[in-house]
Amino acid sequence: MTARQQHGFDNEDRVIRDHGLVDVRGYTDKWDAYAPCVRVGNKVYHNVPDQIKTIRRGGSVDMGDVFRHSQTKENFILHVDFYDKEDRTKIVESNILYVDIEKWNSIFRFEDYAFLKECLTKITNEYSDDLRWKGMMAEMHNRWGSRPVHLAPKRDHKKQKRIQCTIPNRKFYEEIVPMFSKAEYA
Repeated sequence: MTARQQHGFDNEDRVIRDHGLVDVRGYTDKWDAYAPCVRVGNKVYHNVPDQIKTIRRGGSVDMGDVFRHSQTKENFILHVDFYDKEDRTKIVESNILYVDIEKWNSIFRFEDYAFLKECLTKITNEYSDDLRWKGMMAEMHNRWGSRPVHLAPKRDHKKQKRIQCTIPNRKFYEEIVPMFSKAEYA
């Protein structure tokens, strides 16, 4: 864990504690918690998985591994807290969305996941592959097309090679928030 991430973990602790959620976190786990009870309009749901994000106001919502999201099979809560640019401990806005899996899966419907995986296996972390990686990323973005969720391929010169996904701030407000129902922890 880096100092850059600590404020996010601290906020997850606060959200879990303040809302009586069940903590199930591990560094690479899909879910941060389970909400024992969630109200969405006049409906109540129990034991709903919860993904908690802590994002700088105006920033993109980093979602993690694209392959993991493409395989999500259940409705979940996407809890996005935006913090003040000057004070990471000050949450200025919370969005608690009940994500309907059918709608979520429509965002991740994609015929070329094999191509994305192939890019990761056919590239090295060597500097000599930098130009090739740049071309692969361009092709990934071209094939992925225009969606509310963007690809965020990551590669360094050590061990990192992965494809994450992110929701640009404008698309979060213009496409994601209207797509899903607001939820309340009950």
